[in-house]
Amino acid sequence: MALSVRVERARCIGSKTCMSAAPGVFYLDLQRIAVVADEEAATKDRIIAAAENCPTGAITVYDGDERLA
Repeated sequence: MALSVRVERARCIGSKTCMSAAPGVFYLDLQRIAVVADEEAATKDRIIAAAENCPTGAITVYDGDERLA
């Protein structure tokens, strides 16, 4: 099963930490809020690192029903 990556827009501050950790998975929209572009653009480990290093904890990662980060 593919990973499901979510960004809680109200918590995102646009630090770009996620973009550095998992290039291609995230981009900033016109409001400078992270958006998921391609959940398959980086490895599982890099996506989890992006979530764990988000300064506001705005990113969650699921594998099916299991929350990974």
